[in-house]
Amino acid sequence: MSLENSAIINPFIFNEFEEIEGRKQPYLKLGPYAEISLGIFKKLGCQDLCRAILVCKEWKHLIERSDEWKGIPLESLKSNELLSNEDIRKAEESYTQALKFAIKEKNSAQENAYIEKLGDIYLRKEKARTFLQAAGLYNYAMHLSQAAKQELLKEKLTKIQEAFSKLYHCKLIDPWTVEKQFVYNRQKLKNFRKEIEEKICALAETPPPQNVKKLYRHISKRMKIFFEHLAMQAIDNLGPIPCEYALIGFGSLAREEMTPYSDLEFGILIQEDTPINKKYFRNLTNLLHLKVINLGETILPALNIPCLKVIKFFDGITPRGFAFDGAGVEGKGCKIPVGNGKTFDLIQTPGKMAQYIGKDEKGQWWHEKEPHLPMELLNFTHLLGNEELTEQYRQKVQEGLNAPYPRNLNLRQYLAKHHLVETDMVAFNPKIDEGERQGMLFKVKNDLYRFPHLALDRLALLAKVKASDTFTRIDQLNEQKIINDSAAAKLRGWMSIVLFMRLKTYSHYQAQQEIMNPILKIFGFEDPSFIQKQFALNPQTLEKIKTIYRIFVPFYQAVQNFLSGNEDTLKHSNLEDNSPQTQGDIALRLFQHEEAKSWYHEAIRLNPANSEALNALALIYKAQGNLNMAAELAMQAFKIDLLFCEETPLIIGRDLNNLATIYQEQGKLDEAAKCAKKALDINRKLLKANHPWVAIGYNTLGWIYQEQGKLKKAAELIRQALAPFREMYGENHTRIASTYTNLGLIYQEQGRLEKAAKYFKRALDINLELYGENHFQVARCYNNRGRLCQAQGKLEKASKYFHQAISINLKLFGENHPMLAIYHNNLAAVYLELRKVAAATEHAKQAVSINFNLFGENHHDLALCYGNLGAIYQTRGKLEKAAKYAHQAFAIDLKLFGENHPSVVIRYNNLGTIYYEKGDLKKAAEYIEKALDISVKLLGENHPNVAKTYKNLGILYQDQGNLEKAAECVHQALAINLKLYDKNLPSIADIYTTFGTIYQDQGNWEKATEFNMI
Repeated sequence: MSLENSAIINPFIFNEFEEIEGRKQPYLKLGPYAEISLGIFKKLGCQDLCRAILVCKEWKHLIERSDEWKGIPLESLKSNELLSNEDIRKAEESYTQALKFAIKEKNSAQENAYIEKLGDIYLRKEKARTFLQAAGLYNYAMHLSQAAKQELLKEKLTKIQEAFSKLYHCKLIDPWTVEKQFVYNRQKLKNFRKEIEEKICALAETPPPQNVKKLYRHISKRMKIFFEHLAMQAIDNLGPIPCEYALIGFGSLAREEMTPYSDLEFGILIQEDTPINKKYFRNLTNLLHLKVINLGETILPALNIPCLKVIKFFDGITPRGFAFDGAGVEGKGCKIPVGNGKTFDLIQTPGKMAQYIGKDEKGQWWHEKEPHLPMELLNFTHLLGNEELTEQYRQKVQEGLNAPYPRNLNLRQYLAKHHLVETDMVAFNPKIDEGERQGMLFKVKNDLYRFPHLALDRLALLAKVKASDTFTRIDQLNEQKIINDSAAAKLRGWMSIVLFMRLKTYSHYQAQQEIMNPILKIFGFEDPSFIQKQFALNPQTLEKIKTIYRIFVPFYQAVQNFLSGNEDTLKHSNLEDNSPQTQGDIALRLFQHEEAKSWYHEAIRLNPANSEALNALALIYKAQGNLNMAAELAMQAFKIDLLFCEETPLIIGRDLNNLATIYQEQGKLDEAAKCAKKALDINRKLLKANHPWVAIGYNTLGWIYQEQGKLKKAAELIRQALAPFREMYGENHTRIASTYTNLGLIYQEQGRLEKAAKYFKRALDINLELYGENHFQVARCYNNRGRLCQAQGKLEKASKYFHQAISINLKLFGENHPMLAIYHNNLAAVYLELRKVAAATEHAKQAVSINFNLFGENHHDLALCYGNLGAIYQTRGKLEKAAKYAHQAFAIDLKLFGENHPSVVIRYNNLGTIYYEKGDLKKAAEYIEKALDISVKLLGENHPNVAKTYKNLGILYQDQGNLEKAAECVHQALAINLKLYDKNLPSIADIYTTFGTIYQDQGNWEKATEFNMI
């Protein structure tokens, strides 16, 4: 049942309904239960009232049995008042739904309360795992709480420590000591981070590799000391250790590349594998985990809390920092002693721990079960305990690596040269030649750090380099002549730059976050909120990134060759690519268009047949709005590839697709469709149906069909693109975003505005994550949302979106850009609806000026501008001028699209309304009847534009005195709107009023009064 109809609910359904004095209808009191009840009714709908009543009765029953209803905190219940498992389950369900509703309503106070209550419930489940989950929930609540509430939450955290002590039958620590450790541990970590920040600031902008190495070594040493401090607290609580043991660290700690915010990755070696020993160290791991969670930096999804998974909870509050790796999430690598909770754990004797490198007891290779585990366990460092056990593990690992492997390899060779190699080479390809990545945000780890770390891991493994830290590995690989002196120096420089960047980004965010924005400072987006959200790169840092890529590109290629058997490539490469093509690609990746153009022109001068450089130049001119130049260059590339690439027709398909997108933006839709079809045919013949290039073809052609008004065909093609894109790229990729955008545009054209809104939001979310708030892709998303808001009647919101789009485009491209003209034109239309005629005129004229300069007289965007100017002059009563601009718009669109197109429908409608105001009812009717015929043909009967045209025609017939026809048309408009929208919208009220005037003209006063009352 919708919110508007909630007044008819019977009061007996739920206690929160009651009568208000002076009113007959029941209402719902404010409060969480009331809001949840409303949510239930909204979801079920009025058609299912019986089910709604039953659900609400059950909800009421749950609440009355829960602690909130009784007003008794869960932790204060006596043992004989404990809730049953079923009661706990139902209470958990109810609080989870309440939390979901609070998050949806952005009510942080309620979110905080329900998170805390879920913590109470998980504490009462009385298992080690649920104690840790409760601790995570309480720590989350602390981030949302005031000081007084934080003290109460600290008391609950103390109860978790007590609960663990009872569960493990170990020493009970007094509350004062627990709280003291809680505060001390947090402060110790905070002080350490402050010290590191001071050391960062004391270093030069580009410190030499030895200084960076020294700083990271210091961080690793201090982190080991801090870890030891936490471990000793847990050991002191748990009691005497039953056997010899060693704690060993993995990952960045082993490589001496740990930051003050990195995850904790470690395992425990034990002398003897007995149930008592295993149990002790599992318990120790849980107590240590509690210490780490209480630092307040473990995000809730990492704790694998079932009720939060059900509602797809996202933790945007907890600053991600020092935490257990993966924290026991099922199916992950989870380099922590308890492992992933399913297939393995890292509390083992040295021999059994080393088995994870090779085979299990049944003879199955571990890398087939847990792909990432073997490589992760190869690099380790001693943290605490008996160093002899660590040395035994080292020897067992080396023995295992020499074990024979199929294909005449040993395990060392297989892991180094084959295991996950193909996947990693695809995942961490620098991809600087992909135009879609221009201006994209950098992630230090994935974009700049991960590949050299993985490559050096494999090279070190193959060369039997014992060192775990990166800088020493480079030195030893150099000594073995696997890389030459020049390459070694460049790799040291690369790692030094990127490791220092990583420290600076983490320090900026005060969390494990590494996004860097290459656009903000360069284009003058100096808003402090932007700089705070994203670490803005200055020109000096961008130069460093260029240096990295000039090494990255040849190193990637050399490693690829090395791992496929051509080892001399790496041995002889000096890892320096200064070619104009590569330099152009790097500049384009950084959104430095003018520099990129210079490099590409130089590449073409050196090789006039360089179609790659021509295509890249075309991409830049297209982004800058110089579509004629873009088309000329793309055509040159196509002709060259046609001559030289007959054996590789896929390249020709790519060129045709590029041409199609440029022609589309030029408004040459027929030419665009021809090129897109040819490209798609080539790709479909040569590639599998789910190949990304085939999907790109579907998307491009679908987008063109959408602009041609062929909505059904467009939707079919674009949906075909979505599945392969998802399979190849996952959910967060620019091609997924463009597909969602195209679907949104189709749904909007079909009048399905809610569906359009859903897809536009998804596209915006993806693009914000990839590019940040100040990118031309995001500006386009804002424009789409603005148009949607306008269609929904949310005019102020629409104007805000258009202003955002204009602001971004102005900074990136200046004042003469086609998209800027579109945004001005759309804003003009909104201002016209808001009756801000002067502002509407100003923006419409700006749009006309830009489009005329760019395209001349015959372009659809200019037609849009003329249409808007016509509407503005119509509003101002200057009907001759209005008619002139409306006819100009009509002539352009008719020439471009022919009669059967949605844009031509709009032109007919506009002309009809102008001639109506001029008093030429016959001509007005002619135009609007024409608009109606085409609309029904294109859009079907149930579309808002069709409803609008019916209403306009009804008013015309009314003025002509044809009241029967008028009533018929207005009735059609009403029926469509009632199918599409809520009946209480002002637009529907307006139709009722029109009905009233028609019946009034007919002399039917009773009917007229009835409709006017509605």
